[in-house]
Amino acid sequence: MNTGAETIEWLYSEQLKVDPEWSVHTPTGFQWWADKNAQTIEVIGDYDGQDGNTGYLISVRTDFLRSLELNERALTVINTVLMPFSSMAGPVYYPETRTLSLCSLISVHEGIKAWMNPFISVAATLQIGEARIMADMMSEVLGAEPAISGHPENGERPEPDELAEVIATLVAPRGKQPCQWPVAEFTSAVKQYMQQPPSLMATDGGLGFTVEFPYGDDSSLCRISGHQSHPRYGNGLFLLQSFPVAKLSDAEGAELALMLNREDLVQKPNGYGFGSYVYRDSMIHFTSFFPNFVYRPGLLPNIYFSSAQRARAMSVRFANRDWTPESLDLRHSAIGRLGRRSKRR
Repeated sequence: MNTGAETIEWLYSEQLKVDPEWSVHTPTGFQWWADKNAQTIEVIGDYDGQDGNTGYLISVRTDFLRSLELNERALTVINTVLMPFSSMAGPVYYPETRTLSLCSLISVHEGIKAWMNPFISVAATLQIGEARIMADMMSEVLGAEPAISGHPENGERPEPDELAEVIATLVAPRGKQPCQWPVAEFTSAVKQYMQQPPSLMATDGGLGFTVEFPYGDDSSLCRISGHQSHPRYGNGLFLLQSFPVAKLSDAEGAELALMLNREDLVQKPNGYGFGSYVYRDSMIHFTSFFPNFVYRPGLLPNIYFSSAQRARAMSVRFANRDWTPESLDLRHSAIGRLGRRSKRR
């Protein structure tokens, strides 16, 4: 059994302890109902790693909203209400089915599976809780429907799995404690890894650090902080990585952010696929939040190198700044069709 298949089996049998009565197997994973929203966890591809290990892409996707008309108002609401508070997943719109899902996409290989697999399980669990907490409110605001479904044979689950309550029972209570990342880890990470390329400059100060990465002729600023709490999860580790782009309207910026989410959270991750893009102040930002619940020593350097990988990818995409919203490759997207219609008016 390869590493990808081992991860799926571990998640199904040991970590999430999925009930066969409320799940179905897929060719490369499984779909299950911890509550009313279907979650699909699958291996969607593999690649040759630089260290000789074969890597596997693990997709975690939870149905969130359906019958969503992605008009300019909806785009703006998603960009201002949903995306800025993303934690370990981001919203992805599927125009072919008019659904909005919460998605994470993670690369796993033999060398990192021991610590990465538990992170995948937390991302999956948070998606379940976020869908339960936010779907009704967001569906009302956006004029959509909660993406409620049931097992193809057993129907809707009458009582939720205990994992559906994990935000209230474990994550939020742990978030009431001070940030679990000690100051010494921030200082050590900066001194050991960020005084050399790919960092252009880095500074630490208390519970956090900032680092600049090359971005064309400019730079991209990444801030990681233990000072900023999350409205649902309390204290933890906040990441905000910023990339200057063209000035766009709020709807165009949300359109771009959703496109990037689809690329990085559905197709191929650039950095860890935990979080979401969001547009604000003529910048595309990638934001993540790691609750106190996921703290482990040694995580900060991994987040740093993941952010460096994202900066390289974004530099290739946008650093020349010679693009317009119409030049984005959205030919197969309802988002793109919306953008082109708005230009003709």
